[in-house]
Amino acid sequence: MSAARLIKRKLPVRPLFHQVDMMGVVHNIQYFYWFEEGRMQIAEEILPVTKALRLRVAMLVTENNCRYLKPVRYGDELVLYTTHRIQPAYEGRLAFEHSLVNTTTKTEVATGYSVGTLLNMETGQLVKEWPADIWRRYQELQ
Repeated sequence: MSAARLIKRKLPVRPLFHQVDMMGVVHNIQYFYWFEEGRMQIAEEILPVTKALRLRVAMLVTENNCRYLKPVRYGDELVLYTTHRIQPAYEGRLAFEHSLVNTTTKTEVATGYSVGTLLNMETGQLVKEWPADIWRRYQELQ
């Protein structure tokens, strides 16, 4: 069996004024929105939302976790790295790891992970097997 391939995506992030509390620190829920952007950056390469809707398939988040390491403030320049391990066979879950880095101080300010599964929106059942063209696109991700 060959070693699993890791893919990594990079997303610039800049906290906006409406995302901070009265102390100027980013509200804790915002990290999960950023993690979703990172996860969706990869998901869109596999199965664009428009095609998923036509196929009546949704990615259901089953786990979300964030570890806050340093405060993030309004205007900080950040980059979110999202990593996913390509699976040789679909095991019913897709896991994503996240690392949020302050680009000015070069420090990691938060880490997290999220896990999703695919759901057939018509039946409410978990998707056990992907359509061949989508699975091929997933396997070819770089």
